[in-house]
Amino acid sequence: MVAAAAWLVAGRLVAEETDAGGGPNLLANGDFSAAAAGEVPSGPAHWDAPDGLGVQWAPAPGGGAGIRMDTAISEQAMVAQWHKVGNTTWDIPHAAGNAIAETYGLSLYSQAMPILPARSYRITYDFLGPSGGVKLWVRGYGQHDGEKQRLWEAVVNGTGDGPTWKTTSMVIHPTRHRPAVTEIKIMLFTYYPAGVYWFRNIRLQLLPQDQADLDAQAQAAAAAQP
Repeated sequence: MVAAAAWLVAGRLVAEETDAGGGPNLLANGDFSAAAAGEVPSGPAHWDAPDGLGVQWAPAPGGGAGIRMDTAISEQAMVAQWHKVGNTTWDIPHAAGNAIAETYGLSLYSQAMPILPARSYRITYDFLGPSGGVKLWVRGYGQHDGEKQRLWEAVVNGTGDGPTWKTTSMVIHPTRHRPAVTEIKIMLFTYYPAGVYWFRNIRLQLLPQDQADLDAQAQAAAAAQP
């Protein structure tokens, strides 16, 4: 089925025909193919700069580009790397020699992107690595008490299987219970067990209303199964 939809691209509405399975990827540089200009270490455009040790932008196994996270790196080594590259976002008080997987884990944020009110989206990503140690967070922001705050979030748990890529997908509803949400960020997160994790092909699609309703019903039915 083909339907007309209004897509939010680069902060503006664009009319476009799409099939009911989902439209274009609304997340800028979700395949990590484009480089950000002038960053040291080199990183992907439209994402925070990786630190170059625990979090790296690199050719992905099997082709394309991706984000590599190594949670076996120690807290002390990570703090030293953050200081080395001038990353003031992260710090660990009294950093120890244990793997960062055992405490804080590692993360990388996308830049914020605007969303439409009262609409549903599908978030999808590819993941490779140890089982159980990966999450993708979608975090929603909006005005509250006169300032921008995080008002909503959803988590998409991944399951890894050694050298085999897995694809995980979930329908999200950023403004259903938090209508003040106006923009979202994607956070890639890995923790325990300690090891190397990969992300690639992060995709965010605006769903036509009828498809969103069907997907929500399917998710509810699956959750209700024993």
